[in-house]
Amino acid sequence: MTGDSYNSNMKKGQVLLIVVMLLATALTVALTSTYQSVTETQLTKLEEENQKALAAAEAGIEAALNQKTTVNIGSLPNLSNFSGQAVIQTTESNQFVTPLLQKDEQYTFYLSSYDPQTKNFSGNSTQQNINVCFGSSTPNPALEITLIKSDYTVKRYVVNPRGNTIIQNGIPATSPPPPGSCPDSSFNNQYQIVGTDIGTNTRFLIVRVIGNGATRIGFKATNPFPIQGSTIISTAKTQAGVEKKVQLFQSYPQIPAEFFVTSF
Repeated sequence: MTGDSYNSNMKKGQVLLIVVMLLATALTVALTSTYQSVTETQLTKLEEENQKALAAAEAGIEAALNQKTTVNIGSLPNLSNFSGQAVIQTTESNQFVTPLLQKDEQYTFYLSSYDPQTKNFSGNSTQQNINVCFGSSTPNPALEITLIKSDYTVKRYVVNPRGNTIIQNGIPATSPPPPGSCPDSSFNNQYQIVGTDIGTNTRFLIVRVIGNGATRIGFKATNPFPIQGSTIISTAKTQAGVEKKVQLFQSYPQIPAEFFVTSF
């Protein structure tokens, strides 16, 4: 092989190598772009499915509230492509925790069974001790507790956190609460209303937050309390298999704080 032929073959080999490398680079770039495009499309599709499933679950909540019964989501208008149910739970429990209440806010806790359809009470309250738990941060607020009886009489308590005098001559709470006396361990204070005060004729109990700070209110007793409202759990699933669950608690009517607080 002459020198010229060798050099020519070498140059051809180098050119071929460069072409192969360029093709490999181009193919890598093309595949990467395609993968990113497919991934973005899948993410967009998944987000759309999530939003659809969430909207269907919320529609189930609304339908269950209106119909007062379990609802099949696929039977609702324009939701035939979805599966799932919105179920109303009516389980009684011996403990209950309110949402977070701010200063001067109050919560109405039912001690006799209430019918939201007839708006009447049925049955009597259970005569038992009730632990009222509150305060989980500093500063701890005080509580005003009001029992409303079926004969329209009222019994009222004012409870201070331990070592505090937010309310003059207020009853000091137990702090820390005895083990197991509250719905969970997050509460700093506990006050017990004795069963003889509750009797069998208490319709509801109203707790108002006084002083700085916000708190949830926990109630716990030995026997189950009456149902406090409707808990609805709605689960919707798309044909693509995306599932969303929404839970809503709707309490029975809450008495406005203005009924018990006078402002000038």
